[in-house]
Amino acid sequence: MYSFDFGDKTITMPDPDSRNKRVLNASKQRLNEHLTHEGQEVRYLYDFGDSWSHRIVLEKILPVQPDQTYPYCLEGERNCPPEDCGGVWGYQEFLTDLRDENQSKALPWVVKEYDPDRFSLSKVNTLLRKKAYQLNQYQEKKKAPPTKPPKLTAAALKKQLQAMTQQELVQLLVDCFKASKQTEQFLTVKFAGAEAAEALFLECRKKVKDEFFPDRGVGKLRLGEARKAIDEFEKITRHRRYALDLKLFYVEMGVEFANVYGEMEYRFYQSLVSMFSAVVDMLNKEEGTELIEEYKDRIEAVVSASAGIGWGFEEAMQDIYAELGWWNEREAGAGSVS
Repeated sequence: MYSFDFGDKTITMPDPDSRNKRVLNASKQRLNEHLTHEGQEVRYLYDFGDSWSHRIVLEKILPVQPDQTYPYCLEGERNCPPEDCGGVWGYQEFLTDLRDENQSKALPWVVKEYDPDRFSLSKVNTLLRKKAYQLNQYQEKKKAPPTKPPKLTAAALKKQLQAMTQQELVQLLVDCFKASKQTEQFLTVKFAGAEAAEALFLECRKKVKDEFFPDRGVGKLRLGEARKAIDEFEKITRHRRYALDLKLFYVEMGVEFANVYGEMEYRFYQSLVSMFSAVVDMLNKEEGTELIEEYKDRIEAVVSASAGIGWGFEEAMQDIYAELGWWNEREAGAGSVS
């Protein structure tokens, strides 16, 4: 046990039942947060039984040396008294026994070579280096987070582009084209048009299929990778029909996989449900367009194929399908999907 007494406050391991506001929990404090100015003193008490009392004075605050490991001892004198030697008076008796070579009374756990006058600066700093991580890990946790890099807004970008010459703009586009695969695909779709969008669509469709039913082996079911491919395609092309098709295809592949391989984990079904909900949301926004008729049969088929699948998946698919209320009203009399 130990304590640091600053006069107006004490840092120690407090009694859990104590409500003394002067006593601060040592496990949550650091001395450098309280010992802050030159000339400041603190009384350090070590081992409440032996009662080793130390007077600590902050004599000078030196600049931090980048290549120096801390803590670091600058200088010192004499050896540290042995543990459990009985405090100041017990230590004096121990030294008397050593001088009189009365080893029978000397502490049995103390090595015979103990020299009260010995001090090794190198050994002290070696021990401190071994403890450096343990002593500094709390400080590492409290380091301020790195500053965030400046973020360019769309308005600021537009202003910067307007100030550039045509030649500078051309070079910027070329550099962006080379710097990122996504930028390359975006510009390809922008300038090559429908043909490039269709090629990316087929490529993305293949990625989704391979996660469920690859040409060889068994699907790895990296659902996150499949969803990421769809999201990136949608951002790059902004092609709603192809994006809708890919999302529905993801659900179709998942339902087929569940029917082929049996019951899956709950998160698997949740992923399919959330994607199917996105499909229905997109269709609801397209009310009255040909897109609805184009995907009607596939939607009804995937809902029918979900029959009998557990974890409440069948019911969830039926509920989401029912959100196409205006469509179902138009199809009144056809009954529920089965």
